Amino acid sequence: MTIDELARSTELPVRTIREYHTMRLLPAPERRGRVGIYGAEHVQRLNLISRLQRRGYSLAGIRDLLHAWDSGTGLTAVLGIEAGDAALDETPLRLTSSELTERFPALADHLDDVRAAGLVQPSGDGYLVRSPALLALAADGMLDLAATLRREVAAAASCVADVIADRLILPQLRAGQKPEELAPPLQRGRLLLMQGAASTLADQLGAALQRRADEAAGPDGQAIRAVLEQVRIGVFADAAGNIRHHRA
Repeated sequence: MTIDELARSTELPVRTIREYHTMRLLPAPERRGRVGIYGAEHVQRLNLISRLQRRGYSLAGIRDLLHAWDSGTGLTAVLGIEAGDAALDETPLRLTSSELTERFPALADHLDDVRAAGLVQPSGDGYLVRSPALLALAADGMLDLAATLRREVAAAASCVADVIADRLILPQLRAGQKPEELAPPLQRGRLLLMQGAASTLADQLGAALQRRADEAAGPDGQAIRAVLEQVRIGVFADAAGNIRHHRA
């Protein structure tokens, strides 16, 4: 397709697509004479950029992430993360009602459900969004999934909090440690817990879907397996933090 057709397909202005070229966010089109021809990979890249922008990434940050992925370099270096740290926590958003519906138009008719699910909290004349990513998941048509995830995570957090309080905080305080002395290990533990929880959830989700495919009979199982192959990440990091594709 031409750049005009690509613009219509992705509902983006032509000038925005040209800007993405200038910023090296978008691969160059195939040249046919003096005409640039775009394909499905350009549509996918533009959709990805839009999704990352909705999650709060700047264009410069998106460029660095995409370049790191395309070149196979380490994402830890791009994100400025030292070994053992986790950059998983999100910055909450405080939005007015109009800003909320402008950023997530698909949720305009479902705000009552979104509030009931705890994905937004009333704050003054607007809303506090603790997890923009979870709200974006709901806006992508998966409100039930976002609500279920938040509910189940809350239950798991309650169990983990009991362990932290009963086996770490209270015994240390009773042994004579001061609250400020517990702050550094708890802060490090919080980051490691977040990182481990995200990795564990990803692995367990993949394994559970694979079991569902194995248990399903006939075409249903084959369909689930076919979808899993399309979304399988299949990468690992080496000791230097470089991202490699898994070939097995």
